Amino acid sequence: MVLTAVPVLTIGMLGWISMLYLALVHRRRRDWLVLVAVAAASVGGVALIGPSGKDSWQATTGVVLLLGTMVFVPAYFLAVDLRPQPSGGAVPGQGTPVALLAVPPGHPPVGLPRQDRIGQVRAGLDELSAYLEQQERS
Repeated sequence: MVLTAVPVLTIGMLGWISMLYLALVHRRRRDWLVLVAVAAASVGGVALIGPSGKDSWQATTGVVLLLGTMVFVPAYFLAVDLRPQPSGGAVPGQGTPVALLAVPPGHPPVGLPRQDRIGQVRAGLDELSAYLEQQERS
C-alpha cells in the first residue's frame, strides 16, 4: 500500500499522512494521539536538523527522530490496518461501522459475509488435507 511507503520514501518527514488516514478511518482516540506524536516528531526532527551544524547534538537528535518515524509509522500502520475488525463491524464508541468506511464500493462489508468466507476456506483446507493424506498413503 502506498501509505506504508510514504514515510520511508520521505525519510519520516511525511509519516503523519499515513497516521491521518488511520485516524480518519478508525476514529479512535489512540490513532489521533499517535498522529499528533508523529507530526511533532517529524516537525521537530526537521527543525533540529535545519539550523544546526553537522556534528551537533541537535542534528543527531533530529536525524534519530526522523529515522525513528520512518521505521515506526509503516510498522504501526500495518499492525493497525491489517488487524481483524470486531465481528459486529462497529468501532467502539462510534455509530459508523468501519466496514462502510474502509471497504471499496462493490465489495461486501466485513461482518457476516466474512464468517461465511472463513467457513468456506476451512472446508477447502480440510478437503485438501484429506487429499494429501490419501496421496501419501498410495
